[in-house]
Amino acid sequence: MDTKKEASELSEEAIRLIIECGTRVDDLYRRFRELRLRTDDLSFQGALLNVEHSFFMLVQAFNILKDNVKLLDVASKKEELR
Repeated sequence: MDTKKEASELSEEAIRLIIECGTRVDDLYRRFRELRLRTDDLSFQGALLNVEHSFFMLVQAFNILKDNVKLLDVASKKEELR
């Protein structure tokens, strides 16, 4: 079983999924931000800001995951030195 090839294929699949999910999350983040900017209720703005922050943290986690998956893909394509 070639685990490096399998890891490379999984990496490609994961990157596509991360980008797709990240795009959808980014859209939701923007919509919540727009909603916060349109409301006058300060306590509601605070709640919306907390949601925005959570989406921001999620996007950061996606970025870290994407970077690590890319590193795994690079490692899977390297030949072992003897």
